[in-house]
Amino acid sequence: MFELKKWLGQLLMPLPFSLSLLLLALLLLWFTRFQKSGKLLATLSLVIITLMGMRPVSYELARSLEQTYPPFEVSQQDIEAIVVLGNGHVSDPAVPERAWQNNIALARTLEGVRLAQAYPEAELVFSGYVSGDPLSNAEVNARMATSLGIPRSRMTLFENNKDTHDEAVSISAHLKGKRVALVSSATHLPRAMALYRGQGLDAVPAPTDYTAKQSQEPQPLYSYLPKGRYLMYSEAAIHEWIGVWWARLRGQVNE
Repeated sequence: MFELKKWLGQLLMPLPFSLSLLLLALLLLWFTRFQKSGKLLATLSLVIITLMGMRPVSYELARSLEQTYPPFEVSQQDIEAIVVLGNGHVSDPAVPERAWQNNIALARTLEGVRLAQAYPEAELVFSGYVSGDPLSNAEVNARMATSLGIPRSRMTLFENNKDTHDEAVSISAHLKGKRVALVSSATHLPRAMALYRGQGLDAVPAPTDYTAKQSQEPQPLYSYLPKGRYLMYSEAAIHEWIGVWWARLRGQVNE
């Protein structure tokens, strides 16, 4: 069930969805008499990829999520545990261990370490399951935190939950009654906060890994051309919007 949901979710992302439309358009153009439909689908595919790959569109999609919560201020919080949500890595023996994390997992881990240093008595919890790799993402993130001076004895790892909802159920039961800083990407945090609070956890948002960062200076015209990284930002934001709607549909959140 999880793999089917994940596969369907990926298929709805802008690039796979647009390529599916383009494939259907080519089939119509080459093998049927529905030429107008084929041209329409091909045009729609091009429009979707172009728009999703443009900076203003991708930033607008992500920024509405990323600005939901303010940055975490250490001086204003009393925290008993820090939960760092996982993302991705590749434990390639040909590269240094410190380079195994992807940029998202690294940003989340660094924020978790910052908070762990600010709250030396707080438990540090890493989540992230094993997916196509000998090590779990929680384990790799914990190793990075250890290399940055956080004792392994402070850490608890959740390595068997495959999605944010399952993590919220397990981790909230473990930290019941504690005030917790929840660390994740700013785009992902609205959905994560809703799921964790839906499990009754007293969670305080600690956003990191911002993508929609607006410069105060005018940008050159070429910066508005479609680019792969803007398409990636759009996909991440759309993934979160779909995730929020899915969680509401299944009654997993209270808001």
